[in-house]
Amino acid sequence: MAVVAVTMVKNEADVIETTIRHIAAHVDHVIVADNGSTDGTRELLEELPCEVIDDPDPAYYQSRKMTALADYAARAREADWVVPFDADEIWICPGGGRIADRLAAVDAWIAPAWIYDHVVTDADPAGVPPQQAMGHRMIRRTRLHKVAARYEQGMVIEMGNHQATYPQRPVVVPVWDVLEVRHFPIRSPQQYLRKARQGAAALALTDLPESTGQHWRDWDRLADQQGSLTDAFLDHWFYRHDDPRLVLDPAPLEGS
Repeated sequence: MAVVAVTMVKNEADVIETTIRHIAAHVDHVIVADNGSTDGTRELLEELPCEVIDDPDPAYYQSRKMTALADYAARAREADWVVPFDADEIWICPGGGRIADRLAAVDAWIAPAWIYDHVVTDADPAGVPPQQAMGHRMIRRTRLHKVAARYEQGMVIEMGNHQATYPQRPVVVPVWDVLEVRHFPIRSPQQYLRKARQGAAALALTDLPESTGQHWRDWDRLADQQGSLTDAFLDHWFYRHDDPRLVLDPAPLEGS
């Protein structure tokens, strides 16, 4: 039973090392497609426990690219399960354990992972990676989830890695509560601006509908209004550490 994690990244130097070292401890192989990073991410990847593929296409066709990575994982690494992750995500097993071991015991095609957003607070220590500094998360999980998927030829990883579909299997019953994602999407006003501009620019190169990546498009429009994105950061992503909507629950990090 081979479990392979796959991702596509661009300019994630502040989080990439912690994320890759963590996921590499939980799976059998990690494949990373770098989408033309210019902030040192590509150079960092060369020193990390992962296989690196260069993706020169700047357009954000995430579903197509992640599905291609899953196909490659099956062909080159004999993947039985694929874990599609993002650079700002820490995947864990609630209650402990290794992801590959937990998936080996799952009798299903899909294992969804609940998502909990971590946020910046006034108590975060300086000088450590964001995943270590941002120990507070929202008590409530997000309305979305991610998925790990058993590989089958023809499967499609959908946009956002929120679902996998199987043309030959119209009904797929998932097994819940096996996996969890700790999400570190917004880490500073500067990173927020970069994410907004970078994401909107990549979407603009596609023919995907306006509803796809709507948050990036909205953030980009906010960035055009002086001070609006900074205000949004302070309103939605920065908290006092004793805010009742938060709980101190640092993500358990492997290999860092």
